[in-house]
Amino acid sequence: MCFFLDIHTHGIQQDPNVRSIYNAGMDTGGVPPGMWLSAGLHPWFLTETNREEQFRLLTEYVGRDEVKLIGECGFDRQRGPAMSLQREAFEQQVELALTCGKPLLIHCVRAYDELQAFGKRYAHKIPMIIHGFNKSPEQARQLVNRGFFLSFGAAILNEANGAARTLREMDSLFFLETDDAAAAIQSVYEQA
Repeated sequence: MCFFLDIHTHGIQQDPNVRSIYNAGMDTGGVPPGMWLSAGLHPWFLTETNREEQFRLLTEYVGRDEVKLIGECGFDRQRGPAMSLQREAFEQQVELALTCGKPLLIHCVRAYDELQAFGKRYAHKIPMIIHGFNKSPEQARQLVNRGFFLSFGAAILNEANGAARTLREMDSLFFLETDDAAAAIQSVYEQA
C-alpha cells in the first residue's frame, strides 16, 4: 500500500493514506496505539534542572518500537538555554542515536555553525534530518554534502518563500512534513 509520509508533525493524523511521525516530545502518554513517534530533548524546553531526568526518560522511550526518530533535538540561538547546555544535550542524543540506531530529527535556529561541527563528526554515522528547512540553496548543498538530510514543510506552499526556491534546486533525497501547520501533507507533496 502506498501512503504519504509526514516525517514530522505535532498533529495526530487519522487519514489511512498518511503515515505520520508524531512529535511526542517527552510526553508519549495519550498517543493512539500504533502511531509512529519521535521523542527528544527540544532546546526550547531544556533546562539545567530537567536535563538529566528528561534524558533518563528518553533512554526508556527510544527502546519502544513506535519511536522511529530521536528529536526534535538541536540548537536554537533565538529561544533556548545557554549554547553550552544545548551542545551537551545534543551530544547525549547523538550518542543515544548511535547506540540505538535511530535517526535524529534536528531543530536548528541561527545555529548552523554548531550543527555543522557535529555534522563533521557524526552525520555519516547516523542519519540526521534537519526539519523545517528554510535556508538558501547554497546552505542546503553545504549541509547535504556534509551528510545531513533536509525536510521541508508547509513553507514551500508559498512560492515566494526561500524554502520553495531551495526545494526546486534540490537534487538529493529530502523529506516532507507538516510540523505545526494546518496544511495537509498531501498539499505539501503536491507542491514538492
